[in-house]
Amino acid sequence: MQRLFVNRYLLSAAVLLVFDSLAFGHIRIAPTESTAGAREKYTMRVPNEKQVPCSKIEGEFPSGLDVYDFEFKPGWKIDFKKNDKGKIIGATWIGKMMPYEFVEFGMLGINPKEATDLVWKFVQYYDDGTKEEFTGPVGSRLPSPVVTLKAPQGK
Repeated sequence: MQRLFVNRYLLSAAVLLVFDSLAFGHIRIAPTESTAGAREKYTMRVPNEKQVPCSKIEGEFPSGLDVYDFEFKPGWKIDFKKNDKGKIIGATWIGKMMPYEFVEFGMLGINPKEATDLVWKFVQYYDDGTKEEFTGPVGSRLPSPVVTLKAPQGK
């Protein structure tokens, strides 16, 4: 009986750890699944996870994703990062997000034609001079958001 209790306790603790890490704010991209070659609206959700204002978010877009249009938010400015051919490969959002707030930014893009994972990289800057880099692998403390591209139906 005691062994059953210990096993249940360990299982419950493991489940709580998994859901706790999933529930923790972090920068997210929605949807988390899309279709290769499709046009998609991606929404970046950025919570302020600290007790100081956030003033800047830098983003690097996945290779092969063609981001071509952005949703602008009052009080926020967007600077685009382009490659030598003029293609947008990243952006910096500059504004003010207070503690306990979040902001969402929409982007329109055309997915690569191959079914793959789109890995987004973000760095969030705070007014106290600290930053958090959401560039790690899935399951890490600060993971990069990932969108899985599926093959189009019938192919």
